[in-house]
Amino acid sequence: MADQVPFNIIADILTKLGSSAFQQIGSVFGVAKELSNLTKKLDTIKSVLLDAEEKQKESQAVKVWVRRLKDVVYDADDLLDDFATHQMLRGAGVARQVSDFFSSSNPLVFRFKTSHRLKDIKGQVNEIVKEIPKLNLIQGNITHREVERSWRETHSFVLTSEMVEKDEDKEEIIKLLVSSGNEKILSEVSIIGIGGLGKTTLAQLVYNDKKMVEFFQLKIWICVSDDFDVKLLIKKNLESLSGGSVAGNLESLEVLKVFLHDKLSQKRYLLVLDDVWNDDFQKWDQLRTLLMVGAKGSKILVTTRSRKVASTMGIDHFHFSLKGLTENQSWNLFSKIAFEEGKDGMYPSLVEIGKEIVNMCNGVPLIIKTLGAILRYKTDESSWLSIRNNENLLLLEGGHNDRVLSVLKLSYDDLSFHLKQCFAYCAIFPKDHEIEKKLLVQLWMAQGYIQTSDVGNQYFEELLARSLLEEVRKDVYDNVACCKMHDLIHDLALSIVGSEVLVLRINTKEILERVYHVSFSNSLNLKRKDLKIKHIRTMLKVDRYSESYSFVSTLIPNFQSLRMLSLQGFNVKKASKYLGKLSHLRYLDLSNNSFKILPNAITRLCNLKTLKLINWVHLKEFPKSTRKLSNLRHLEIHGCGSLTHMACGIGELSLLESLPLFVVGTGSEVGRLGELKRLNNLRGELWIEKLENVKDAKVESREANLGAKQYIESLGLEWSYDPEAESGEDAELVIAGLRPHRNLKELFMIGYGGKGFPSWMINGGLTTMLPNLTTINLASCSRCQTLPCIAGLLHLKSLKLHHMEKLEYMECSSAGPFFPSLQTLYLCSMPKLKELWRRDYFPAQPVPPSFPRLSLLHIY
Repeated sequence: MADQVPFNIIADILTKLGSSAFQQIGSVFGVAKELSNLTKKLDTIKSVLLDAEEKQKESQAVKVWVRRLKDVVYDADDLLDDFATHQMLRGAGVARQVSDFFSSSNPLVFRFKTSHRLKDIKGQVNEIVKEIPKLNLIQGNITHREVERSWRETHSFVLTSEMVEKDEDKEEIIKLLVSSGNEKILSEVSIIGIGGLGKTTLAQLVYNDKKMVEFFQLKIWICVSDDFDVKLLIKKNLESLSGGSVAGNLESLEVLKVFLHDKLSQKRYLLVLDDVWNDDFQKWDQLRTLLMVGAKGSKILVTTRSRKVASTMGIDHFHFSLKGLTENQSWNLFSKIAFEEGKDGMYPSLVEIGKEIVNMCNGVPLIIKTLGAILRYKTDESSWLSIRNNENLLLLEGGHNDRVLSVLKLSYDDLSFHLKQCFAYCAIFPKDHEIEKKLLVQLWMAQGYIQTSDVGNQYFEELLARSLLEEVRKDVYDNVACCKMHDLIHDLALSIVGSEVLVLRINTKEILERVYHVSFSNSLNLKRKDLKIKHIRTMLKVDRYSESYSFVSTLIPNFQSLRMLSLQGFNVKKASKYLGKLSHLRYLDLSNNSFKILPNAITRLCNLKTLKLINWVHLKEFPKSTRKLSNLRHLEIHGCGSLTHMACGIGELSLLESLPLFVVGTGSEVGRLGELKRLNNLRGELWIEKLENVKDAKVESREANLGAKQYIESLGLEWSYDPEAESGEDAELVIAGLRPHRNLKELFMIGYGGKGFPSWMINGGLTTMLPNLTTINLASCSRCQTLPCIAGLLHLKSLKLHHMEKLEYMECSSAGPFFPSLQTLYLCSMPKLKELWRRDYFPAQPVPPSFPRLSLLHIY
């Protein structure tokens, strides 16, 4: 298998080298000329990468060239990181931290060592560039998928006697084609699924069904593949309709259009476009316009691997997501191929092994057929066991997997270069592992594949749309929060990364020298001596179980190139001083630990972008030096219930996107509410606790600037409830200044001591100021007698009111309908509640319609 080409890393290095910061670094360290030369060489290399990626499949010499390139590129990335980190710390005036990161605080010593490293890297890059003409690598965007396409050509005929019937799927597609969209001249239906799942076969079964013959006057089958040329597709249409080749003089699109319209005009037709990859709307729109001449009810049936393709063609409502075969269907298909007819009963042991093999195929017909063909008429158990014991079905020996691999790899080949490394990196997760979207984006960022979360989210959606990732779970806002990789797609990713990625298990026999990314669950695996590889860039713990082993402190110093380190559940008190020396770290997960104060050493990691301290239940405070984590984007502190205050200066971390908890403290050297002022990139959840500690209520609450935080979707405002408090005036001033942005979807208020609500909530304010609210939860607001009018919120789905002892009713300034989308209503411990709204607000009118969608009501 070809090696993965480091497109993203080289692009990231060139971006760094071209920045003004590195121009300054070059001058400071006297290496401006060398860095300029390195930039030119890497630019030359970058221009031939696409060709190298293709040619290494056939050339061992190019494959070796790619491996050497990868090694030196990672070394160069480390060196540039050292330059930037040294300069950053020097600029901050922290010489002691510099000495901790590097062998000496003496700038001359640092310059001497880095100059030698740069010279060595430059020499290796020069040798790699010299080999480009010898290997005949060509510059520019190489079109590499036009060769050898004959095996992808499909046709409309299917031998039903040899097919595994999927009657339910077939009937569903036929129903969509015959019974929907008949009021339109032309509409589309798509079959979506991963490669090898049987999309073409299903389309063939539908195409040849007698209902299609009865309903459509004309039927056309076109295998599109990756060449979505409108003129060529029109020619194929005419060839299919005429049963022969189109005359050579029909070259003009205008002439082709005339002939096509003559064939299709006022006829109801079915056009199957098999294996479509095009997501260019203009090309599709041009073809569709030429096809708009048939009778009403004409249909296009598309098979594709990508939801994005379907969406581009306007197929949002009529799409069919194809699933794999059932267990019985899979076995019937496999046994029909692997055994002579009626003879499977003669080999009970092979049947038992065969069923285990079939389970490994996850219902994918292509792999089932391939493995059945390999084992056809073989009666020795060893042949069957060799396949059953193979963890990656795409890496079978003897070339048996070539057909399957070629089919699946088309999805990878069709990715843009920046998506290829993001996809392949997913191989670091074990099979069937649920992958959190946010985590995956953070890991891509740690490796330098992306620079912002927004880009990462786009890449994630792209991989999801292409069926390379599968949706597992959505969040409350209906966004995909968790995904998986189909086992075969995981095998594809593993075959691409080769030895670069290691999922470490107890039975792992050998760790190769070229490992860069490691995941593990059982910490005992980390005791292996052959794991001490200096250039490892990822150490990911994929479970959340606590570990008591202390040997981690002896292991960490070996990994000086780490970008990502997950030690959740480990006792790392002894290791904290070593963590502070991992200068390249972008991602650090220390969740489920017992620290009371975050170790100062961690605040030296000035490149850190993600810091996870989830469930640090004893954590009371952050060190004053937290403000030095200037590149931090995610500070995840869910479950830190003992936190007394935020660090003074945390508001200087202006890149922060995740800060789920903000605790207002008391005293002079703590972070005040105003620290939130500049944190306008915050997104997702923000819960502000201990609001009773706000000193200057009016000023501080306005300084928090919540109205500018457009990405916050869930806001919690909590006062430590004190029933003995004499006045709620300060609370009223605080909440008046904490008006959130109109994009807010969830609002929680706990322990609010005011008698009334602020202007942005009353007199219909919520309906106009926060029109997108889906959830409201008010608890222990003990002095409130009247609830703001929330009945008119169009998107409100959940309303929970708890322990509001004086609440009597809700104000109403709307004529209804009331609560048009509400599904869940909780009313708890409100002894004075008379009615949700006062009837005398509408004395001359009937009660407006209310609660049309309520499905759950709790009153207690």
